[in-house]
Amino acid sequence: MQTTDRRFTKIDIDDFELEGLLEIPSTDGPPPCIVICHPNPRNGGNMFNNVVEGVSQSLNSNGIATMRFNFRGVGKSSGEFGDGTSEVSDTIRILEQTSVLNSIDGSRIGVMGYSFGAGIALEATIGSDIVRAVVSISCPQRHFSTFGTVEMVQPKLLICGDRDHDFPASQFNFLSARFTKPCQSEILTGADHFFRGHESTLGDLTSDFFSKIL
Repeated sequence: MQTTDRRFTKIDIDDFELEGLLEIPSTDGPPPCIVICHPNPRNGGNMFNNVVEGVSQSLNSNGIATMRFNFRGVGKSSGEFGDGTSEVSDTIRILEQTSVLNSIDGSRIGVMGYSFGAGIALEATIGSDIVRAVVSISCPQRHFSTFGTVEMVQPKLLICGDRDHDFPASQFNFLSARFTKPCQSEILTGADHFFRGHESTLGDLTSDFFSKIL
């Protein structure tokens, strides 16, 4: 039976200290790792959100490590929430620090985000030499629409629910088609923006995607 080593950690970034949780499954060698960005803390988002938990558990069960963390001002992380700007730079720094850990295969790093965190994950992927693949789950439409105009060469999995109050499925399909290839998009039938009861499906989609690439 596969076991997972869970390590709560403090991540030093400039004058700030972010709360992180590194989960490493037992594998023959250093596993790939996915950095996970949580939803907007102004709406109660943190690294223990149901989508973050579900996807992380699925990845660990499939031999992929995860590094989730709380944005500034969330949980035990110091500082103040930056409405996106500092969160992108912090995610990039965490990707850099994660890639050099001895317990992780730094050549196989991905990033995933949910809702607000999906926009942060996509932003952090642009021009990155570290990120090999990215998963976006229910990125808000206003932010999502900006990524079709930039080059993002890494493989992408874009997910949305067909009952998302912010994002009609037809508009999601239209905007997804504008992303740089390779790009895969999935619409979950019966799921709204919060994916209650759909966590295992999200986990399976995300794990299958990263397993094929990393």
